Amino acid sequence: MRILRTRYLLLLFLFAGIIGGLLHTAWPFLFYPRQNLSFSFPVQPITADDSTAKAGIAERDITPPAGIPKFGYSAWAKDADGFRTRLKARAFYLKGPGQTPLAIVQLDLGSGSLVLRHRVAELIADHTDVPSHAVTLLVTHTHSGPGQYLGSDFYNVFGSNRPGFDPALFEFLSQRIADAVIDAYESRREARFAVGQSDLFGVTRNRSIEAWANNFPDRDPANADPMQAVNPTMTLLRIDQRQGSSFEPAGALSLYSIHGTAIPPFTRPYHSDVWHWISEQLESELASYYPQFIHGPAQATHADNNPAWKEDLRGDREAERIGKALGKHASQLFHSLESQLTDTLSTAVASRQLDLLDDIDTGRFGLCERAIAGAAVAGAANGDEVFPISYLPFLKEDWPRRVFTDNCQGVKQWMLSKLQLLLPPERFPHQALFQIVRINDLVLVPLPWEITQESGNRLRQAVASTLPEGSDWKVEISSLANGYFGYAVTPEEYALQYYEGGHTLYGPHTLDFLIQQSERLSRDLLQQGDINDIPAQQTFSLLNRQYFPDSLASPGTRRWLSEPTRHDGNATTGPYWSLLLEAEPADQLALDRPLMAVHCDDKVISDDSAELQLLHQQDTEKGHGRYEVRWYPTTPSPSGACRFFVSTNQPQAELSAPLP
Repeated sequence: MRILRTRYLLLLFLFAGIIGGLLHTAWPFLFYPRQNLSFSFPVQPITADDSTAKAGIAERDITPPAGIPKFGYSAWAKDADGFRTRLKARAFYLKGPGQTPLAIVQLDLGSGSLVLRHRVAELIADHTDVPSHAVTLLVTHTHSGPGQYLGSDFYNVFGSNRPGFDPALFEFLSQRIADAVIDAYESRREARFAVGQSDLFGVTRNRSIEAWANNFPDRDPANADPMQAVNPTMTLLRIDQRQGSSFEPAGALSLYSIHGTAIPPFTRPYHSDVWHWISEQLESELASYYPQFIHGPAQATHADNNPAWKEDLRGDREAERIGKALGKHASQLFHSLESQLTDTLSTAVASRQLDLLDDIDTGRFGLCERAIAGAAVAGAANGDEVFPISYLPFLKEDWPRRVFTDNCQGVKQWMLSKLQLLLPPERFPHQALFQIVRINDLVLVPLPWEITQESGNRLRQAVASTLPEGSDWKVEISSLANGYFGYAVTPEEYALQYYEGGHTLYGPHTLDFLIQQSERLSRDLLQQGDINDIPAQQTFSLLNRQYFPDSLASPGTRRWLSEPTRHDGNATTGPYWSLLLEAEPADQLALDRPLMAVHCDDKVISDDSAELQLLHQQDTEKGHGRYEVRWYPTTPSPSGACRFFVSTNQPQAELSAPLP
């Protein structure tokens, strides 16, 4: 009798757990209010300009306050408690004589967002000559940035550690990004341009090597090398601006294929991951002569290409090592282009927005009629496994469906099985923006999917086949641009149902669809000139929950609460100095403006670098916030006396610089 009672209780607890889990999953869809976002894009005529090519470059800090959920690791993420590196928006304005002006923005964010792109296009319309279809948002795909700004309920709910679209955060990001574009437009000058590519191996590895090897049935999969099964190509656009009678380096836009996951799950600070050091390495090298120089590094075809961190050392120091290696490579490529600079700028852009739930005139090419998330998504990607979830049947990698595969999704194990059909197709991402952007011999293909290495190869080849012969075209795909639709894998990779295949929402022929649509758009651009197939009026309805504070306080009284203390740190962080700071409460402290610095003799180390970190500890009953400030000195360490400063210019007692 006792055994039966025990079994009954276990079944009851299991049933209650399942019901609780389902209710937790469904709660936002049942009870959160909705917010409608409407956009209007009036036609903007292309105005005649002078006979010279022009460019402008500008930067804005987009670091939100602490307390915002973070995007990328889903439930394994944590609300932000401060920052290790700031998050930036870097805008590039380009216009050739008589051509459509372009605004390309690189963002230290986890994903693009169609509604964010549309809002930025609206905000800049009255202040620049950039038409709405010529705005492109590229991202780094850091997993340590904010969520809650995407254009679908599915990813606003499940992409972060807490659910809902945050209208205040959305407007904060939109305004900062738009300001960067407007500044770039207003700072435009006569410019020269060069585009180059160069390969770098050794900083990435293929995290799903068995799935990648399935693309090549004639090869022995045992010989597949994760360090070689990567996209090693860095693509870089160099821009020099006229300064007086000469031209000087002004900026660079680069693309490379590396996942923004050197910083692991369960960490709290905002962090732009390896991308901070990729940008900083080139900028700091030129800072003595060109202090306004801006480097914006963005994502290429990274989906199965992880940073090659050393085992058990994943974290800040490995992100720095890998980022600096890429930054040095970018520097070499940048300098190699000096002899290729030209004052000729030929640009063109084609933008076509498709609703994947509609009958698409240009064809579906096997794309499924609705999105379905695979069970492998819960199992997480290689390198991010969580015991025991990642090792359970159906959730673990390489567990494709063996029976009942005669549906559009094929071998995918459905998350929650048929219960997933209760979530309407409109709640998944379905408004996709396809773009082709040409800048001289660079052909950029921004797509709102995470593209695997081999998928990128096939896409590049397809687009290249549409281009005229006689030019040295450099075609590159940029993942996660202007939105987020999960992954795009090859049919062969899909067949094994690793994480990437399970996260390919629209089925095994997603890549076929992307290839055909990108090919067609490229051909249309060549035959018809610039294309604007974005609806002039559109509305999005999103589940709403605000985390961003209603207002941020002006800087109040700030004071140091302790003396600096040296800590050995650990293998992933390295040694650091720390002290305690009292300032505004966390939800009132703006993190997108200068806050703290270390002064060592004639050297100032700002919190724009990765040397200074701010961590919120708690808010007090007296309405103050308590923070830990950390300084991770570079090697070699500065000599002489050092002082910590906050923005109110209240110095801490003199601190001797730590020895290397």
